Amino acid sequence: MNHTPLFYWTQSLWRDEAFSVWIAQDSLSELIRRTSGDFNPPLYYILLHYWLQIFGRSEIALRGLSVAFWLCFLAVVYIFAKKIFKSQPAAILTTALMAVNPMLLYFAFELRMYSLLILLATLSMYFFYTQNWWWHILATMAGMYTQPFMAFVVISQIAYLGFKKDWRRIGQNSIWFFLLYLPWIPTLLKQFAASGPMWMYPVDLNLVVSVLGNLYVGYEGTPGNVWGWMQILSVGIIVITFSLWSNAKLRRKYDLFFFWVYIPTFLVLGISLLKPIYVHRYVIFVTVGEVWLVSFYLQYLLRPKLKNWVGWSLVILTILIDLFAVSFHRKVDLRTTFTQVLPLLQPGDLVYAQTPLVYYETLYYVGKSAPVFLYNPQRITPPRYVGSVGMPESAWATSYPFFPRRAFTISESGSFRINSQLP
Repeated sequence: MNHTPLFYWTQSLWRDEAFSVWIAQDSLSELIRRTSGDFNPPLYYILLHYWLQIFGRSEIALRGLSVAFWLCFLAVVYIFAKKIFKSQPAAILTTALMAVNPMLLYFAFELRMYSLLILLATLSMYFFYTQNWWWHILATMAGMYTQPFMAFVVISQIAYLGFKKDWRRIGQNSIWFFLLYLPWIPTLLKQFAASGPMWMYPVDLNLVVSVLGNLYVGYEGTPGNVWGWMQILSVGIIVITFSLWSNAKLRRKYDLFFFWVYIPTFLVLGISLLKPIYVHRYVIFVTVGEVWLVSFYLQYLLRPKLKNWVGWSLVILTILIDLFAVSFHRKVDLRTTFTQVLPLLQPGDLVYAQTPLVYYETLYYVGKSAPVFLYNPQRITPPRYVGSVGMPESAWATSYPFFPRRAFTISESGSFRINSQLP
């Protein structure tokens, strides 16, 4: 299990996952207050709030919510593919390609909103494709209340309608989207105004020429010697795109999927030239569109005897990539750290997170065993993007306690030390 993608389900929580638990664990009113101090809307956290009450707080139980969304996503893909291809074998192959895709598979196990995002984005596209407009509006707005980058899915759909000159549908959908999202807009504007400096890196040429490949396999730069392969993969996806687009019959029938992939990608990269906003997981729905393009190529541009052989060979190759990628997705094993710390705690002891980057994991693993503080002797206000909403001054520790009280100080590397001052 430690060398397969199932390891993602069982490994120690990392900062963003522990932050999800912190937001979702208390009352709904407190959840909304905390969410307003973050960057994401509340739907995922509300669902997680009820999930943890039913299934508990273990890593496996909590990540089970994301897995459930991922399984629902695969079911929607199968239904969608059967609708398109009118063929069960083609639907099974498309679903298999989605199931083993490294980007989608990794985030299927992460205790964040990304598997819910791909589910809702795919539902939105399915209902858009079938012109089931009321369900489309419902799925789309659920996505908007899950993650702000769902707006780029909406923009791609509007761009498609504009390409088709369906101005009436653009107007109707835009009115509904505005009215249903209006309650969150003041909070969104407040979050944007208070965002401050962010951690995202500027877009460079290396990212631009490899972005489609990066998104297809979830590559973030580790290991550092495969950027060239990502560029080759990006070229391959572009070749597939032009092969499909050059076929007028296929272009007319499936042009929505080109908008699905390229409009969000170009917009996010373009905006990032002015203000960096590109993070590959934020546009994970583009990966879904890429797999669709690959599936269209297999089903329509390869010979019947060849498409299944190439398709299932691609599935096997992707599984090998999944196995290779596991070692590069390992988080710091803080769970083991706290199995050592917790038995050593005595009444009056404290636990300090040495930096904001390990604060929420410390809260999660310590629980009610001891008070937890952020060690902040210089009283520097943490940046908003590390979750400062949960780090008020009352949670700061500026010095170590006097002996015999002790502070167990947890570092980002997973090591700890015991500190105290002499009276």
